[in-house]
Amino acid sequence: MNTPVTTAADTSVKPLRLLFTLALLGYVALHLGFQFLRWILPAENTTLISRSQSSGFLDLFLMALPLLAVLIATHLSPQLPGSKIFALVALIEYAAAVVLGGVTFLIGLGGLGWVDTFPETIDALGHVVLTIARLGLVALAGYAVLRVFLALGGRVTLPSALNPPA
Repeated sequence: MNTPVTTAADTSVKPLRLLFTLALLGYVALHLGFQFLRWILPAENTTLISRSQSSGFLDLFLMALPLLAVLIATHLSPQLPGSKIFALVALIEYAAAVVLGGVTFLIGLGGLGWVDTFPETIDALGHVVLTIARLGLVALAGYAVLRVFLALGGRVTLPSALNPPA
C-alpha cells in the first residue's frame, strides 16, 4: 500500500509566485493601456469630459494588484530574483495611474458645473470626494511600493554587457 505524498501548502504555491507576479503586473499594465485608449479615442455620443468622468484609471481593485505583486515577490522567502524590477514596474504603473487619474479628474470637473437638483449635487459631491480619496489610496499604495523599492537598493543597474563603452 502506497502512502500519499503530502506537501505543505506554502511549498505547493511557491513555484507559482513568479507567474502570479508577472500576471498581476501585466494585467494592470494592459488595463491602463486600454483605459488610456478608451479615454483618448472618441466614441459615439461621448465627450472628453464624459469619458474623463468615467475613466477607470483609479479602479481600487486593480490598483491593489501591483502592491500585491510586489509583496508576493519580496515578502515571501526566498525573495524572487527580479524583485527590484517588479517594484519598478509597479511604481511606473502607480505613477501612470495617479497622473492620468488626476488629469481625468480635473477634466471631469468641467462636467459638474450643470447641477440643478439636490440629488445631482449629492452625486457631484460624491464624485469629487471619492475620486480624491481614490487618488490618495493609489498614491499611498505607490508610496508603499516606493519604500519597498528603496529598501531593495533603489537603483536598477544594467548588466555590464549592456553598458555602453566609455
